[in-house]
Amino acid sequence: MVRTATPVNFTLDLNGRPGPRSSQLAHALIDAIARGQVHDGDRLPSSRTLAATFGLARTAVVAAYEELTAAGFLVARPGGSTYVERGAGDAARAGAFGAALPPPAHAVPRQASPVTYDLRPGYADPGLISERDWTRAMRLAAAPARSARDAHLELRDQLGGHLRRARGLAVDPEDIFLFPSVGNALRAVAITCGLAGQPVAFEDPGYAKARLALGQAGAVIRPVPVDDDGIQARDLRGSDRACYVTPAHQFPLGGRMPVPRRADLLAWATAGDALVLEDDYDGEFRYDVPPLNPLRSMPAAVGHVVYLGTSSKILSRGLRVSWAVLPARFRAAMTGYLDGAGEEVSQVSAAFLASFIATGALTRHQSRAMRTYRARQERFVAACREHIPAARALGIEAGLHVALVFDGPLDDVAAAGRLAEAGLACLPLSPFFAGAARRPGLLCGYSRLPETMARGAAELIGQVTSDLMAPG
Repeated sequence: MVRTATPVNFTLDLNGRPGPRSSQLAHALIDAIARGQVHDGDRLPSSRTLAATFGLARTAVVAAYEELTAAGFLVARPGGSTYVERGAGDAARAGAFGAALPPPAHAVPRQASPVTYDLRPGYADPGLISERDWTRAMRLAAAPARSARDAHLELRDQLGGHLRRARGLAVDPEDIFLFPSVGNALRAVAITCGLAGQPVAFEDPGYAKARLALGQAGAVIRPVPVDDDGIQARDLRGSDRACYVTPAHQFPLGGRMPVPRRADLLAWATAGDALVLEDDYDGEFRYDVPPLNPLRSMPAAVGHVVYLGTSSKILSRGLRVSWAVLPARFRAAMTGYLDGAGEEVSQVSAAFLASFIATGALTRHQSRAMRTYRARQERFVAACREHIPAARALGIEAGLHVALVFDGPLDDVAAAGRLAEAGLACLPLSPFFAGAARRPGLLCGYSRLPETMARGAAELIGQVTSDLMAPG
């Protein structure tokens, strides 16, 4: 079926803006959203159409779309279309872009040449999914007798079993709520748990989309520096009503929060009747280390931890299925919110994931994927140690990415740009810091990097960073 092109029905002011053309365009699009010319949920014109209308290079439009998607203002959906994300209008009018978020430079411009080494963090490798298991689950999901409500109830039941088996987390399925993304979940949590207008401590450096989502719901973000083991309870305040953390694999530095620090965090939450927002975004994957169950599984967590998870790191972003496990006291408020908000997970996606779990396919996939990811990580980290002596690899015990941190002076934004031009896509580390103290580095996902290509990727990173760090 031929897709009808979306016309350009808005204006863009590109004059007098500093920076590369892609960043100028990104800020102009934010202005159009803030003025109401483009609304939440609108489908944007294709990159080709927008480029032709305003006389721009298509690569600049693609880079701007990617930049705004990474920041949470836009969302790419199956079929190649790009839409304005829910809440983007309020965030744009509040001046969130470039203020509460990392600056636009954290998005790597897409180069005209193809990507040879795709090291962008946050992606699973869907090529590892068994075609037989996938097809079977899709066939079961397509059964006409299942209603949307039945599909959602079945998925909540299956997720309860999966979380118990995979993460040691015993939860009531009635406390599991489904969302199209973790951003949607965080906005809903902030609204229903009374965080609007309240200070929320947030890891610094931290996950930009989560910060945006909480800010869109009215939370007042307070950056709190992390070290190699994550956030520390002693840096939290009694006035903070919540704290957002990624304890299984801190994003982006990769630390695993040790048990004593977890206990201190829960003691802080209990003493102040505050919430801990635990984002377990890739906690299923760990390598040669004993398991650390989620904060939500600890006895002191009852009533104080919201657990967040997603299928995007396990299987594919295309499913658009995420979940939040809430304390029972918020069950009624969240149910009422979702009844009126219309933030629903696709019936087909819900039925598919429920079937994928029920047939044991997810367990088989995770076992196979973990072996593959560990092999890819080991090969890439070894190559980095050989060819990038100026960098330390952080976060190698878990997850799907490593942070290459440089102790010497390095413009990591420029490094990521040069690497993009040479065919390697990764992200600079420094823009993920909200405060003034920044560490230069590169975030490299290895989930889609074949072992045979690890050396070539490391050699290229070593060459580019060495050139930039060289005197003169």
